[in-house]
Amino acid sequence: MFLTSSSFHSATHSASSSLHDKTLGLIYMRHIRTCLWSLFVYGTAGDQALLPCTNLITSDCSRISWTFFFKGDGVRYTTEVDQGKVRADSDKVDRMSLSPNCSLVLRDLKTKDAGSYVCLQDGNGITDIYFSVLTIMSVSTITDLQRGGNLSLSCVLFTFFDAGSCKSYSNVFDLSWTTVDDTELLRDSRYTLTSHNRCNATLAVTNLQREDNNRKLRCQINTTRNHQALFLDFTSTFLFGDSSPSPSPSPSVIPVAVSDCSVPLPVSRIVLCVALPVMVIMVGFFTWRADKKRAEASTAGIELQEFR
Repeated sequence: MFLTSSSFHSATHSASSSLHDKTLGLIYMRHIRTCLWSLFVYGTAGDQALLPCTNLITSDCSRISWTFFFKGDGVRYTTEVDQGKVRADSDKVDRMSLSPNCSLVLRDLKTKDAGSYVCLQDGNGITDIYFSVLTIMSVSTITDLQRGGNLSLSCVLFTFFDAGSCKSYSNVFDLSWTTVDDTELLRDSRYTLTSHNRCNATLAVTNLQREDNNRKLRCQINTTRNHQALFLDFTSTFLFGDSSPSPSPSPSVIPVAVSDCSVPLPVSRIVLCVALPVMVIMVGFFTWRADKKRAEASTAGIELQEFR
């Protein structure tokens, strides 16, 4: 899922003679070939995105190249597509392809895919894509997912700048937390935003209640052109269902970076906790039965010898 917004500028020319018209026509075409569309595209981690190459002079993709640029904690500049073919040395080679209209297709999106992509035709940039990836992360422990516990969720937009500290002068988008029916969460005193800027909205939920079990929370991108342009959902599934706090396995970090993401770890741990004792009991039972049979056989042999 993606959203684009664009801005484009062009110049017009006029002339008084056919010679001037032809000359200015060539200049105008050169101007068009070096003109750059600017698009903002948003995707969700684990999903796929289409980065369009606009303003093409020809549909011949062998004349198309794509470059990638990122400036955050380090600068990266790479050529991803060269003469219509994905480069074999690209770190996205297994997740990237070129569509018939020369647009770039990215699959199984990673946060590291965020950055600036430029589509070039015959070496001239014609489309500049500012690509951002939305994800939800949490450092809460498994033991927190029960009544009386606390939950912390960070909705992070990895952008062409860097995660968590987008430029303050940008007004293209912002992040917000809501319920799936678009109800504002902050009306409940148990819900607070512990950190909030354009690219990072961290939601803290204290003293989890019965109604919080299997509750779906939504982080969404709001743009100047589209309310709820893109969103990710998180389902808070309690470790022991709807129960009071009780002893549980040692805590671990919950990785959350997919759409409509309930937490799978508690279920697997419950199955493991139930399965292991059952297996131990079964092994012990069959071992006891085998030992008992061997003991009975040994006793019978001794009695037979004494009888003889």
